[in-house]
Amino acid sequence: MFCLRQHHVFLFSVMAPAIVVPGIVHAQDGEQARTLDAVVVVAERAVTATKTDTPLVKTPQAISVVPSDLFIERGARNMQETLRYSAGVNAEAYGLDTRSDGSTIRGLDPVQYLDGMRKVYNFSPLPRTEVYTLDRVEVLRGPSSVLYGQGASGGILNTVSKRPQFTQAGEVGVQIGNFQRRQVQADITGPLDDSGQLAGRFIAVARDSDMQTDHLPDDRQVLAPSITWRPGDRTEITFLGLYQRDRTASSQQFLPVVSTLHASERGSLDPSTFLGDKGYDRLDARQASGTLLAEHRFNDTVALRSALRYLDADTTFQEIYPDTYSSPLDPFIDAERRVVNRNLYAIKPHIRTLTNDNSLQFNFDTGAFNHTLLAGVDYTDFRQESSSAFCSAFSDPADCVVTPIDIYNPVSSGVVAPAYVEDPDLRNTQLGLYVQDQIRYADRVSLVLGVRRDRARSETEGSEAQTDEATTFRVGVIGEVGKGVSPYLSYSESFLPVAGVDFYGNALVPVRGRQVEGGVKWAPARGMLFTANAYRIIESNRPTNDPEHVLFSTQTGEIRSRGFELEGAYAVADDITITASYSYNKAEVTESNFPNEIGKQLNDTPQRLASLWAAKTFEVGQQASLRVGLGGRHVGSTLSTGTTHSLTTPSYTLADALVALDWSDWSLALNVNNLLDKTYFAPCRAFGDCFSGNSRTVVGTIAYRF
Repeated sequence: MFCLRQHHVFLFSVMAPAIVVPGIVHAQDGEQARTLDAVVVVAERAVTATKTDTPLVKTPQAISVVPSDLFIERGARNMQETLRYSAGVNAEAYGLDTRSDGSTIRGLDPVQYLDGMRKVYNFSPLPRTEVYTLDRVEVLRGPSSVLYGQGASGGILNTVSKRPQFTQAGEVGVQIGNFQRRQVQADITGPLDDSGQLAGRFIAVARDSDMQTDHLPDDRQVLAPSITWRPGDRTEITFLGLYQRDRTASSQQFLPVVSTLHASERGSLDPSTFLGDKGYDRLDARQASGTLLAEHRFNDTVALRSALRYLDADTTFQEIYPDTYSSPLDPFIDAERRVVNRNLYAIKPHIRTLTNDNSLQFNFDTGAFNHTLLAGVDYTDFRQESSSAFCSAFSDPADCVVTPIDIYNPVSSGVVAPAYVEDPDLRNTQLGLYVQDQIRYADRVSLVLGVRRDRARSETEGSEAQTDEATTFRVGVIGEVGKGVSPYLSYSESFLPVAGVDFYGNALVPVRGRQVEGGVKWAPARGMLFTANAYRIIESNRPTNDPEHVLFSTQTGEIRSRGFELEGAYAVADDITITASYSYNKAEVTESNFPNEIGKQLNDTPQRLASLWAAKTFEVGQQASLRVGLGGRHVGSTLSTGTTHSLTTPSYTLADALVALDWSDWSLALNVNNLLDKTYFAPCRAFGDCFSGNSRTVVGTIAYRF
């Protein structure tokens, strides 16, 4: 287990209750690390929902927090896998997919943030988040544009980086797993001077690995230095550096439905089947970023916070994939039904992003009412320069050649790659002003009011620039009625500018969303939290695959997402942990320029999600303990509606397991995900392709803490 603490620290994705047991706790919100007494502490605070340090029982919206200790205990290797047990989240919406960390919340797409600032802006692949650099993942469910501006209807996935600590700690570790996985990693932090003003941290990861898909690497190098300066009790400035380089390729091979889910007597293709070209397919990505986080408290009433990040990234993505789209029900071009045509797609984006968020917080009273007033301004500037290439079996042989392939005996040869062509430059800027007031009465009732004004400008070279302005609102109330029961009701809106153009060169318009949510949070005792909520979301202008031009996006008219979520967590310090969740979501297309999908469940969206995780620690010696964990995840069936037919992908249920031994300063863990090695798809689509799920993964980890 990779943690800098002397014992495990758990925080459960149940409206973010954190069960903390003895050990050194990572400092958050400027607090110095400390050693806790041997008691159970239920963390009741989070920052993503309000941008202030607010107790969860005073936050009238669903938010979940998953700390590094918990998602590593469950064997998460990427950001998607950290969310597998979170209510309302389809963590791996498209199965094993190295192109992005694609997940959905309440059937809708979230926006990915890092340290409170947006990270991902369009569909161009960036290096996927390295979970070893993260302290926690926060999931804010539902629209949230009042504070973030660029927030999707589904919500926000905000990953929080590990920060320097003023307590000396460190670890080095080695991982070995199937698919030839070999990884070394180190995390060292502590004070840098005798005065206690400077602290540093250095994180490094190096991985040499194959992956489930044949012939493809999954290699990575990460360097993440950081430093914190505390010149006084009221000021803290932190710089976070990150350099990451990935060498891989697209794990998804878009295997034909007729040879997988609807396989004939010849049998289903193995999920590891590679239908590309070993000499051409690649996804090489490089990213460098610097983040500056500053906070100054003028006094007990006024505090200033500022966050600034600059990111520079280059990617080369090249893939050859089977052409199932021309004839989804019969893609074969030979009488024996073995050979299919292939397409080639490639893009080389260079992305530069500047993000900045500045806010003032005022704490004051007006009579019986206590106010936490937040006023801020944020700005983003996203720029992309790229070149791309495309080739199919019908392209002019003088320009390129992409040969067919026998999918049952895949050998690729004779490919002549096309030349890259410059794409139109993209630039998206957004300026937002926001104000939020959290009003507390009698220390029992909290009212949250917020308003924001945004101005977003989208520029695509060769097309007329598009400017959009929007005002979004938020209101919510939550109150304790006794015995730890806190019902709440809220309304929120979202506004999300979208980069790029459709097939006809028209700029994509912003996605809009609005939600009504009600629920109850019950914390009867420390180490226990149960929640229930129901919601209704309306989203308009959702980008989806264009059925007529599959490499482009179109925008669906309107989606209505309704459902409810149940969650529960129970923990006894250093002993038993149990979490459970159930979600029902009916995401229905209500307006569309594609008539076949109107009135039907949103494509690729399961209605039901459920999970259960249980772990227990056994003392096996004076300095040793054994922890055993077992979990189950259920993802319901999905529907895909095409121009001529619809397709249902069956539900699936998977099991995960953990065995971990802690002895003195050493830790040895074995994680097995998809314990029974179940073959499943997530999902298959009416386009004619299937997305393979993750097969069984076995990873052993040994770490030394100092």
